[in-house]
Amino acid sequence: MMTFRKGPASWKKILLLLLLGIGLTGCWDNRPVDSRALVFTLGLEPSSNPNEFRMLFQFPTPPAMAKYSKGSGGSSSTPPVADAVGQGKSVAQCFNAAQSQVSRDLYLGQIQLIAISTHLSAPLLTRALESLERIGTLDKTPFLFVTSQPLEKVASVDTDQEDFPTLYYVTLFSCQRCQTDALGVRLWQFAANAATPGIDPSLPQVTVDAKTKQIDVNRIALYQHLRYVGTLDANQTMTFGLLKGEAHKVSLFLPRQQATLRAIHGPSHLTVKERNGIVYATFYLKLYSTLEGIKTQTETEGQLAELSREGSAVLAHRCLALLQKTQKMDVDPFGVGRKFDWRYPTEFTAFKHWHQEYPKVHMSVHVNLRIDKMGDIK
Repeated sequence: MMTFRKGPASWKKILLLLLLGIGLTGCWDNRPVDSRALVFTLGLEPSSNPNEFRMLFQFPTPPAMAKYSKGSGGSSSTPPVADAVGQGKSVAQCFNAAQSQVSRDLYLGQIQLIAISTHLSAPLLTRALESLERIGTLDKTPFLFVTSQPLEKVASVDTDQEDFPTLYYVTLFSCQRCQTDALGVRLWQFAANAATPGIDPSLPQVTVDAKTKQIDVNRIALYQHLRYVGTLDANQTMTFGLLKGEAHKVSLFLPRQQATLRAIHGPSHLTVKERNGIVYATFYLKLYSTLEGIKTQTETEGQLAELSREGSAVLAHRCLALLQKTQKMDVDPFGVGRKFDWRYPTEFTAFKHWHQEYPKVHMSVHVNLRIDKMGDIK
């Protein structure tokens, strides 16, 4: 499980002020900023009506923004953020319903985060994203995450940025090395993968622990096009990061050697070949790690080589198991089909549907793990 420490507040305030910079000018249609509600977070989830969805619009209150910009933070008497919820068959209907609940104009030009419920059906998610595409003031840079829990519950959890919850996620996803794996996915990346043949999108999943009330962001949700299929557990997510070449802090314990390898990271390269109608996909991982602990007081060159070989074998087995799991789920988050399309466009076009072929792909993984640093040897 990932944990995050509180850092100096000054640079986070600077980041927030940059996000608000355009908003504070009040230059949209020559309207002053106090007449606008700058929506930072959007939420999408199903409603009781199967043909409609609910949208959460979360925005900072003016007193909280003013106090935060002056360095005094929010106050107990004035909530730092406010929520408006609308329901309808389109973004426009949801927006109008939410707008009727607030006195200021909801403005969608400063959205930094979009939260999506895993319970939202593919048709409704498609309709919502298509509607968002038509909003001229909304760009495609907001980060996305999914959750299986009610959006209002997730949005109300205190973080180390309790005054502005959106800033917590923006800071987390923007800092790749703040996470075990670089899980941040922006709207344009999600949309591109959903629309590209031969690759399926994935999103970080947020969970609020029922006992500790803390947020966990250590799992990946897999989609087939825009249909939610399932979620990887924390260990599978670390393996997912290795296969994507986006892992930074993966740890591995080798029981036989009583040794721990940490900060495992490195690039991943995928090759795809076709022979006699059979597709072969091979992942090459060149990884580096730090030796954290070992049962002996000293280590020899031969011992380090043995640790590297054993670690390579363990990680290769985990990676292959995950690839086979995605084949059973019939999702291709690694872009095997896209790579095949690039190299064999004619053969790829001959397939009626890639998802009928992906489970048949012959997978192999080659891992070369090297210990390049020494930690605290016990």
